[in-house]
Amino acid sequence: MSRARHTIGVLERIHPAAMELLAQSADVIAPGEADAARQRCHALIVRGARVTADDVASAPLLKVIGKHGAGTDNIDVSAAEAAGIRVLSTPGVNAPSVADLAVAFALNLIRNIGGHDAALRAGRLPTGSDLIGYELAELPCGILGLGAIGSAVAHRLKYGFGCTVSAVDPGIAEHDWPEGIGRHDDLSTLLAGSRLLFIHVPLDEITRGMIDAKMLGKMPRGAYLVNCARGGIVDEEALAQCLREGHLAGAASDVFSVEPPAADHPLLACANFLATPHLGASTNGGLERVGVAIAQKVLDALADTENEHRKEEMR
Repeated sequence: MSRARHTIGVLERIHPAAMELLAQSADVIAPGEADAARQRCHALIVRGARVTADDVASAPLLKVIGKHGAGTDNIDVSAAEAAGIRVLSTPGVNAPSVADLAVAFALNLIRNIGGHDAALRAGRLPTGSDLIGYELAELPCGILGLGAIGSAVAHRLKYGFGCTVSAVDPGIAEHDWPEGIGRHDDLSTLLAGSRLLFIHVPLDEITRGMIDAKMLGKMPRGAYLVNCARGGIVDEEALAQCLREGHLAGAASDVFSVEPPAADHPLLACANFLATPHLGASTNGGLERVGVAIAQKVLDALADTENEHRKEEMR
């Protein structure tokens, strides 16, 4: 007896290779149509789209939710699991793409590439100390979170640029700590010693608001901050204040507590702030890896569910 094809709704655009993989084994509802058809889907694949408890309740056939990426904070995981729905993600698969962006942000900040470009276009030439930037290896680097992305950033900084790198990550045991990376057991010590801070922790109840005005004040004057993790970890009002007052020389973020940020967001008014619209994982290679990975995970999970159902029928 042939196996019935499942219906998979893809709520946002994913790599064509992933769509082709899904179509080999399932009926795929493409972005633009899938949102209205959730009630007849056996699986959903999402990127930034929210899946609420109401969404779960209104999708009686739903068995699997696949997150295109690592963080599942846009999905009500508790509601899904209570309904017997598996929530899958792809931690670490997009790490090279996000790590590249984090380092690109850092280079832009410490050489003021955007500022010099704007000055030249306006017919102004920088003079004196405005011409002088930093090499990455001049600045002690700190990393909050040494998961897949934080580790990829650390590797690039240490072995690509010769940086001194330290980190905080209480989830990593001493014997598993990466060689050549300094270890701090508390955030305050890390911040005090970092001229260039990279944030790479998930957003949860512990990390929400973790980098507040008090913590920002512990960083050395003239330091830089790069956030390619999640909005909500850094107090955005406090960061804007630090930039305006010159305590921090610059900051960059790919993420905001509300996305996209409003045009009058205080950070966007700071000349020493760089922003991108949550595109850290958006490289061709990264999108293909993540898309194919989550597509295969969803297909495998649906097959497992079908097999379990058949076993139950045979008992």
